[in-house]
Amino acid sequence: MLQKNKYFFSEKDLHLYDLPQIFAASCVWHESELKNAVATFDLYVRDMPPHRNFLLFGGLDEIIQGIINWKYEKQEIQYLLEAGLITKSFSKYLESFKFNGDIKAMHEGSIFFNNEPVLRITAPIVQANLFTMFFMNAFTGNTKFMSKLIRSIIIVGPQRCAGVAGLRSDSFEYAMKNARGSYLLGAVGGNSVASFAKKFNLPLVQPQTNVFHAVIKSFPSEIEAMRKMGELYKGRVSLTVDTYDFFRGIKNAIVVIKELKQKGFETPSIFIDSGDLVERCKVARKILDEESLDKVKITVATNLDEYKIKKMVNQNIEADTFLLATEITSSSDSPKLETVYKISEILKSNKITYCAKFSQGKETYPGKKQVFRIEENGRLKKDIIGLDDENLGEPQLVDIFKKGKLIYKRKSLEQIKSYISNQILKIPNELQSIDNDVKYEVLISRNLKNLFEKVRKEHIEN
Repeated sequence: MLQKNKYFFSEKDLHLYDLPQIFAASCVWHESELKNAVATFDLYVRDMPPHRNFLLFGGLDEIIQGIINWKYEKQEIQYLLEAGLITKSFSKYLESFKFNGDIKAMHEGSIFFNNEPVLRITAPIVQANLFTMFFMNAFTGNTKFMSKLIRSIIIVGPQRCAGVAGLRSDSFEYAMKNARGSYLLGAVGGNSVASFAKKFNLPLVQPQTNVFHAVIKSFPSEIEAMRKMGELYKGRVSLTVDTYDFFRGIKNAIVVIKELKQKGFETPSIFIDSGDLVERCKVARKILDEESLDKVKITVATNLDEYKIKKMVNQNIEADTFLLATEITSSSDSPKLETVYKISEILKSNKITYCAKFSQGKETYPGKKQVFRIEENGRLKKDIIGLDDENLGEPQLVDIFKKGKLIYKRKSLEQIKSYISNQILKIPNELQSIDNDVKYEVLISRNLKNLFEKVRKEHIEN
């Protein structure tokens, strides 16, 4: 019998969705002298993706919610037992699982750079390990999308970026996160999808209903489709003008716009998603202005991204809004983010063992670390990754959980949105470039370097 919702990821899938080695490791630790050991793990991006000079941290609230709700049901535990991934003793542990560790993280929407911990967890090693894929995936999808979209917004501003509600996303879950990220970055129409607006208790906003190609082709004539939808939605429509013939589409749109204005309805916009957008906008603007329709706005689309938008802006395109979808949801120019989750120290019987990795190109630093930020004239100047007890600038990791209790005041979407707007103002001009790879200065503190070398020496001698 086909299971209901078989193809949709749910919260019940979350706790088992990890590699067999993760469950095996936690099980081994639980059955060994490390059963009560406390470990620290760091979540970060190893290498800066190509074409990115900075990243935006996304997914914190998702992580918080996941931690709060994390538990293992009897069916899940029984499945792990029958699969031979855990022991009977460890199954008892999972039955009463409750997170009791500490988590520090950057605020959601923070600007960060490669190798900087965005989240640090200190918890029983058995617990911290079980969150591996959850932390990595919750962070990666949200961060990758927001770090892509922000580039278009920096070029033309949020109010000229529309769409990005998840069209052509890899999954519905990712589409929902796209809609949230779009809303947080201020893009028009972020809450234009009913399920997203309902889930987050936001007003459903549809700037203008698009009279798209399928609607136009379903009526006997183009003008009839425009007229019918325009009247039904009282002028709150965007008229697609290039389904058949561009020039005829403009003329038909003008007729309908004037009719709707005479009835006292709102002024529609026009929508162009084919051809030379710069030239077509120029032509459309001239014709509209000649008809005294200078208030009619123009929206353009066709697999737009920050590169195409910048090129068109430099050519003085006469468009008011840019519709973003495929290139943004897929992060087409740089679709991967090398997220890692690495252990940095273990506390056992009041003795700390520092953990580091010395693999070439994949080195990791030991100890509890903090990211310190230094600003100059309201702009980012440099960051320093140091030990937690150092004082080298403004600490970026703040307390989220303490002994399993949430002490961080969760931010509303509006608060995160405001925070991101302020973060954007701090980005130096050179880092805002989409054409040039600019490296921001991230230093390693002397104390952290010394600890790294000390741990390396100990391993070599052993």
